Amino acid sequence: MTDDKERALSEIRSDIEATRQRLAETLDAIEDRLDVPKRVRTALQDAMDRLDALRQERPEVVYGVLAGIAALLASVTALIVRAATRK
Repeated sequence: MTDDKERALSEIRSDIEATRQRLAETLDAIEDRLDVPKRVRTALQDAMDRLDALRQERPEVVYGVLAGIAALLASVTALIVRAATRK
């Protein structure tokens, strides 16, 4: 009977350790989901990596988008200046 008790205790200890491990993994996953600054940094780094890959593969696309943004900013600036001079 002592062997049965020792085996039962060993199984209980093993179950407790497995439960602790699952709990630690769950808490780590929750912490990762709630760490907004870390998620923002990761998303920003992913976007920068994709942009860099696009710049290397298709630079004309990147320069076209930049030219479009510059034209948009120039147009908005011209509209603001025009509206300010009408007053």
